[in-house]
Amino acid sequence: MKIRQWLSLLIHKHTWLPAAATLSAAAVFAAVSVLRPRLSWLLGAGAAIGFSSFVYGYYAKARKHIKYPLLSHLYRRQYAEVWDGLAASPRQARAAACGKPEEDTLRRSAERPVRNILELTGIGPQDEVLEIGCGVGRIGLELAPRCRFWTGVDISANMLAVALERLSGLKNVRLMKLALVGLEQFEAETFDIAYSTNMFDHLDEMDRWLYVKDAFRVLRPGGRLFIDNTDLESEAGWAPFARDASSTEELGRPPYMPKPATSAEYATYARRAGFVQIKVHQRSPLLILTATKPASDS
Repeated sequence: MKIRQWLSLLIHKHTWLPAAATLSAAAVFAAVSVLRPRLSWLLGAGAAIGFSSFVYGYYAKARKHIKYPLLSHLYRRQYAEVWDGLAASPRQARAAACGKPEEDTLRRSAERPVRNILELTGIGPQDEVLEIGCGVGRIGLELAPRCRFWTGVDISANMLAVALERLSGLKNVRLMKLALVGLEQFEAETFDIAYSTNMFDHLDEMDRWLYVKDAFRVLRPGGRLFIDNTDLESEAGWAPFARDASSTEELGRPPYMPKPATSAEYATYARRAGFVQIKVHQRSPLLILTATKPASDS
């Protein structure tokens, strides 16, 4: 095994080692300096503190970078297995939700989607709200205080475990694990608003349709729908799509790789499901579908 690999395994197993080694080397260097020994001793102590500082810096940098598993043995539609694999620890779950593991970064990453949802759905204190694919509760933590009751569903048990901890201070929330794709676990006409953000990118197209169709069923008459997805038609959406298509051609594409969409695709889902007042808002790099369930089915 290469020294770098061995070192990486060692410091990930014993996270206290880099800091302890650096402090010990500094103490030895200070002691050697005071005793005024031979020059070789002083140089050796200096080299030791330099090496330990390098290891500590390398470790700190590595801790900030999340290396996602390829999960090439899984298919895209194995959603539970894929996202449990990406969320093997709370730190990894937060990183899977926003790209970075820090809680403050997670909170900041929610600001723009929260603004979009509030603006385009008009969530108010009287609404019962459903989030499809709530993950670690990134958005739910911000929106639950603004509505009467918030329900978050996800197919990943590991994601929901982190969400449970993050939302533990809120009394008007409910978290549920989905057994299958879709919202069959809910009665018809249960919610006033259903939304999903940063989730439909990771779905098979037919499963996108299933969730839109089920959202129509679980919404009350007059209920509002909000879904966003990377917009294939925007320059900001096309660029990563084209780049990923080239870079993963020979390596195989991980099952969680985002799949952009078009306005026509989402408008078709909404129309076929029975929604009215269908609008697709293009806010690069996203397209955002909003639609309303008719006030009467007649």
